[in-house]
Amino acid sequence: MNPHKLFREKLKSKLGRKLLASPGTYKLARDVFVKKSSFSFEARKKMTAMALDQAAEAYHQKKPVAWTSAFFPSEMVYLFDLVPFAPEAAAGTLASLDLASDLLKQSDQMGIASDSCSFHRCATAGTALEYFPLPDFLMASSHLCDGAPRLFQYMARRYEKPLYLLDVPYRENEGSLKYVADQLAKIAHYLEQETGQKLTGERIEKVFKQSNLARQYQLEISRIRQQVPSPMNGEEGLSYVYLTLLGQGHPEAPNIYRTLTDELQEIVNNNAVKSARDDKERFRLIWMHLRPYHSPEMINYLENELNHKIVAEEMNHVYWPPLDPEKPFFSLARKILSHPGLGPIARRLETIEKMVRDYQTHAVIHFSHWGCRQSVGGALTMKKLLQKKGIPFLALDGDCIDGTSFPWGQALTRIEGFHEVLEQLHA
Repeated sequence: MNPHKLFREKLKSKLGRKLLASPGTYKLARDVFVKKSSFSFEARKKMTAMALDQAAEAYHQKKPVAWTSAFFPSEMVYLFDLVPFAPEAAAGTLASLDLASDLLKQSDQMGIASDSCSFHRCATAGTALEYFPLPDFLMASSHLCDGAPRLFQYMARRYEKPLYLLDVPYRENEGSLKYVADQLAKIAHYLEQETGQKLTGERIEKVFKQSNLARQYQLEISRIRQQVPSPMNGEEGLSYVYLTLLGQGHPEAPNIYRTLTDELQEIVNNNAVKSARDDKERFRLIWMHLRPYHSPEMINYLENELNHKIVAEEMNHVYWPPLDPEKPFFSLARKILSHPGLGPIARRLETIEKMVRDYQTHAVIHFSHWGCRQSVGGALTMKKLLQKKGIPFLALDGDCIDGTSFPWGQALTRIEGFHEVLEQLHA
């Protein structure tokens, strides 16, 4: 039997919840998903091993577990040597293992609104059914996602655990920077009391050095991927969103990014990528937002059938300046408030326009995840503004987690129509 299929079936069995808390599960997972699996890049293999190790730590609960939302700075977790757990990332993993559908049905029975974000519906049911580890702390940010703070507030009440919620203003200015920095300082003070750990300058220096080094390699990866043709496709690139969520400040993240940098540069140096466009890169694309985790069908069709190569992803874009260990909370606040999705849509538009120029792309595709009001709400405006500048834009409606709510037939029709438009423009 296919080892991946066997692993999925074991987790879907009645013993699935107990298996997640068993050390043997992660040994099996390493055998199935690391040792016995083939990877196009060694960096992705290392990242998979890191993710399994983090999951094992979270489920074993030998150290305090901190739930974090997608846009909460993970450096704060590593400053206090906590074990991070991102329920949104876990939901994506369960969707890829074909486990999310049962959890979504359970969320319906729990009375969770079916039109809310499936990431958070899955996380709510997953915790209730003991698929997810219980948190010792919950850390969320109010910016860019309305659903995560609501989920974390619900979990904090249900499990009687402390919630640290960052209130992030709409605009970036000196006042808002001080406001967010003061909140981060208070959270650090509370964590010192709760964990008994004193936050030292040495600890800040270490974590920030790791975060800055990872950022440095991310920028180098971006530079290499701007080559025409690009040495890496979007199916590979989109997988590294995990490091964006949980890698900033982790000691292994710089090593993973460095490995990827070396691998991409080697492809270029060995002339595996020609200087002129080849038939596998008919059109170069920017991918906005996330991807459907329940199936690789859409990405595979775009890249392998139509030869539309995703050369950059909005979620992997480095938008923040280096962190300053001398001003830890201020620089983390700067990172939070630098996000192009915060504030007027013009910030997001400027970022995408720059990416289009830097990566020499032909078009932009936005995956509009149902339930994500912020990203989807701006898609139509983005389309109008980009098309005025001569940049073709396609918004694909779907769901990252719920495969039953994904209209693949409609998406296929729209993708093929978009392909025809690009062919006409570049005939």
